[in-house]
Amino acid sequence: MGVVAERQREASGGGATFEMSCTVAPKNLPGAGFSVLVQSQESIEGAVRTIMNLSPDNVLHYGGATDPQRRDSLMLTKSGPLEFRFRLAGVQLADRGFYWCDVHALTKPADGGAGGTWTEAASAESNKVRINFQENGPSFAVAIQSDRSSVFPWETAKMECALSVSGSAPKSDDVAYEVSWFFSRLRGGSAPALLAAVDRYGVVRGGAGGRNTSSDVSVERRDANTFLLRVHGTQDSDSGEYHCSATPWYLSASTGAWTQAQELTSPAVFLTVRFAVWESLKLPLLYGSMASLGVGIFSLVLGLLCAHCCCRNTLHTPRSRNKLMDLEMD
Repeated sequence: MGVVAERQREASGGGATFEMSCTVAPKNLPGAGFSVLVQSQESIEGAVRTIMNLSPDNVLHYGGATDPQRRDSLMLTKSGPLEFRFRLAGVQLADRGFYWCDVHALTKPADGGAGGTWTEAASAESNKVRINFQENGPSFAVAIQSDRSSVFPWETAKMECALSVSGSAPKSDDVAYEVSWFFSRLRGGSAPALLAAVDRYGVVRGGAGGRNTSSDVSVERRDANTFLLRVHGTQDSDSGEYHCSATPWYLSASTGAWTQAQELTSPAVFLTVRFAVWESLKLPLLYGSMASLGVGIFSLVLGLLCAHCCCRNTLHTPRSRNKLMDLEMD
């Protein structure tokens, strides 16, 4: 009896599916049944592990090397009279190694009937098929942008921290981020203060940040890869540099565990809180001008009334110039 193993589906990366077929070529074994064991080892000289076993009666048994939580990812079926298929879904780094089929041909006595005992007649091992791939993992990048570079006092400033994934990008549900926002009052300051942070579970915590007591900050997750910082009620002390740092976590398809990626730091954006001179003086000047004009008009009217009513002399008669002229004549 000969057994040939062939790779039907290549596992080129973590999370892919590996599939192998084993074809049996018996000689002088009429009516034989086959017991197929799928075995593996990490290296040529490594220990042999039994993954699973299919009996001649199509009863499936799992080997001791099989993780109970991964049994749903394994399949061994009889796909033809002399062909068997083994499938391993969601391969991990621990699955790398050599795989082969160990086939035992079993026969029953001719007069044993349906309840006869299987007797091994021959056995053979197939060639080995290797699972070998490299785990590169996804790569991340972070960028920051602000809707405005300057605001007026008591306005709200918004800054967005956006992350991007490239390479072997996992599903959106398999990625989480720890995002922190920092503030420095001096451009290029050496000691930025923590404003707020959100962990990969979505819990937000605030930081002292050396900020004033009038303004406050809030953090919002807009989508899977975007986080928004709002600075409410800005004051002059909120002018400075802002940047965010992010630590990605992703569910590795190769290990099946959450993996922490390298921390990323965005460039800094500078926010200026401008003092609105005209805006602050416009209303006082307007009110002052209107008050001054009103007081002036009232004073003018009052003066005219007083002059017209109180200061007029009704007994005064103009002096005649006739006597003076007569005196001069004389």
